[in-house]
Amino acid sequence: MPANDEKQCGLAGCKEPTAALLEGRSLCREHFVSVCQARLEGYAQLQSERRLSEMEADSVWRFIQECVRQADRIEMSAKVLKDEERSNLIDLLFAGAALGCHLRRSPQRAASIRIRVQSKGSTKQWEEETETRLISRHGALVGFQHPVQIGESLRVVRMENGREAQARVAWYRRKRRGQSEAGLEFTDCENFWEVDWDALET
Repeated sequence: MPANDEKQCGLAGCKEPTAALLEGRSLCREHFVSVCQARLEGYAQLQSERRLSEMEADSVWRFIQECVRQADRIEMSAKVLKDEERSNLIDLLFAGAALGCHLRRSPQRAASIRIRVQSKGSTKQWEEETETRLISRHGALVGFQHPVQIGESLRVVRMENGREAQARVAWYRRKRRGQSEAGLEFTDCENFWEVDWDALET
C-alpha cells in the first residue's frame, strides 16, 4: 500500500481511503481509475491527431508507466476487490500498454522466438528460457515465470543465433496462474529481430 494509505482520497468531497499515489496526489480506487482513463483517452486522441511533440510523448510515456505500476499493485495487493473493479484495473493496464506501443510508432508482429533472459540485479540473479509473443522494432512482449519489476534491466539472448541485447521492463502484468507477461524495451540495439520494419510501416 502507499505510504499514506491511512489518508482519504485527495479529490474534493471524497472520503474513501487512498489506494494509489498518482503524480503526488492521493486517490481512492474509483478515482484512480477514472483519472487515468480520462488522461489516457485524451492522450490517445492527441496521438491519433499527431499533436504530440517528442517531449510531450516522453512525458505521456512516463505517465503510462506510473498508471500501469499503480494499477498492477492495486490489482494484486487488494484484499477485497469487486469483479468490476478488477476488470477496470485490467482494462487500464491494457489501455496503457496499447497507447505506449503507438507512442513508439513501431509496428508489431506476432512471433514466437526462443530467447534466454538474464537478470543480474543486486538482490537476486536468475535466468530463464522463454519465448516472445509479439515483437517490434523497439522490444517485445514476453512470457515469464520469474517476477520482474518495471524499470528492471535484463539481458536478452536469442537462442538460435546467440545475439544479445540489453533491455528494460517497460510494463509488467502478473497473473495468478501460469506465465506472467512483460513488455521489454531495448536500450542498446536498433534491429535485434533483424526484421525489415520500414517495409512493414509502408
